[in-house]
Amino acid sequence: MNSPLESREDQLQAIEHNAELLGKLAYQGYKNFEEKGTLIILRQLENNSTTLEDWQLKYRTLGQLSSMVSDWKESGLQELIIKYNPETSVICTFLYPNGAHISYHFSPDPPPHVLYSESLQGHSDLN
Repeated sequence: MNSPLESREDQLQAIEHNAELLGKLAYQGYKNFEEKGTLIILRQLENNSTTLEDWQLKYRTLGQLSSMVSDWKESGLQELIIKYNPETSVICTFLYPNGAHISYHFSPDPPPHVLYSESLQGHSDLN
């Protein structure tokens, strides 16, 4: 597998900066598809900022992953997704143009289901 085009520290900064958005979107994907998966974060070759845009975020279920990440079973992503609880945590996968990818499991505060519920009550950005 190719190497990611940014450092682990850069990836973790992007997660920290967007933790609430990632939690909300991951749970929204889980509720819409009724299947566990990962939130794919599409990254470019340059100018990877910590602010993520809508086009960079795609939820993919286990059944849809092979269309974006061909070696997801060999890389351990399948086991990671099977073991996580979408009510309380998020799996996100950084995906780069060279095919490199790396996945993280984290728990935002508040948890994803709360973030999702709050967004339904106060915002219309999910419609």
